[in-house]
Amino acid sequence: MSSIAEFYSRNLATEVTKGLSQKVAQGGTPMRAPVGYLNVRRTDEQGREVRTVKVDPERAPLIAWAFEQYAKGEGSVTALLRDLTARGLVSVPSPKRPSKPLGKNTLYKLLTNPYYAGVIRNKGAALHPGAHEPLIEPALFDQVQSLLKARNARMTRHVQHAHHLKGL
Repeated sequence: MSSIAEFYSRNLATEVTKGLSQKVAQGGTPMRAPVGYLNVRRTDEQGREVRTVKVDPERAPLIAWAFEQYAKGEGSVTALLRDLTARGLVSVPSPKRPSKPLGKNTLYKLLTNPYYAGVIRNKGAALHPGAHEPLIEPALFDQVQSLLKARNARMTRHVQHAHHLKGL
């Protein structure tokens, strides 16, 4: 009996993975929509439920503004976060957690997410064109990525600790 349960579990996992891969290949979003977008449920002509993503009218302009400001190269991620918080950018609330201001790591992930340029990253590396409306142009996204990479390379820390047990 346990072998049947094991087979069922493995088969279910492969079917879910296959379904998510097909959704990504068709341009769908296989995960929760990032900040700036909203998950939407609707029914099609056959009465089936279709889950899509639409632009969030409150947060999308702030996300686009953030990319434009960072692309100018004048401020840091921390300064940009301060400005976004002052403008009222907060996370999307859910039934279990209220909305709150974004953190520095969340903003960094937001700036490195190709979803905002209309591309879906699947399984870490594979990129697929998305069916959702992009908030920014791909050229602007590439400019922000080059700035982030240049600033991270320049800010590499070389810390050397004089530890009393070092070398034993």
